[in-house]
Amino acid sequence: MAAFHMDSSVTQSITRAVPKAAVLSCTATSSPDVYAHAIWVVVGDIRQFTLHAGDSIVVPDAATLTVWIFRKNPGKSTWAADFDLT
Repeated sequence: MAAFHMDSSVTQSITRAVPKAAVLSCTATSSPDVYAHAIWVVVGDIRQFTLHAGDSIVVPDAATLTVWIFRKNPGKSTWAADFDLT
């Protein structure tokens, strides 16, 4: 479906419509303390997940998916994460 890269210097969040069930995978992060918080929403159901590099979740049909990236010790640096939605 899609691959996307998130970089804290550009954007820390992304929202996508997911018309058919898919798997969201966090394929890589710029540092071990970088993680993502993902929420998918369908009518009457909201689920929240924390993803580190190598983690995956199933996103159901007709969901709205929002992903934020964070770093436990950000300091003044930027951080990044890569995702696949297939």
